[in-house]
Amino acid sequence: MTSPRDELQPRLEAMLEDANKLLGNAAEMQRKLKELTASTRSEDGFVVTTVDARGRLVQLDLDPRIYRAPNAGALGALIVETYQRAVEIVDVEMRKIIKRYLPEEFDMDKFAAIDFDKYASGRSAKTTGRGSR
Repeated sequence: MTSPRDELQPRLEAMLEDANKLLGNAAEMQRKLKELTASTRSEDGFVVTTVDARGRLVQLDLDPRIYRAPNAGALGALIVETYQRAVEIVDVEMRKIIKRYLPEEFDMDKFAAIDFDKYASGRSAKTTGRGSR
């Protein structure tokens, strides 16, 4: 007859193995994410934006031809559009990198949809005793 402990042991060992794998690869994943950038060029080629893994603009290149027909509003819109495309690309690449280091059954989209602020505010209200009554 098997005990509950005997039944749980293989599952716990598998979970521990997954955790150790994740921790062991964390430094490599972090390094890859720090190095990750994405660049996009506007359709007319006048604007090039580069963003890092967090979506921060790290480089903006403007072709001198933009000064031939100056239009600040159009240039601003072009920069924003080019920047947003770079952010979308870096997000996809970041997810690919992270996914390589997570267990196969981990649903990153479901995890990303969690409202952590909701949980954090609920927890802080409980710990301070100032929750709604």
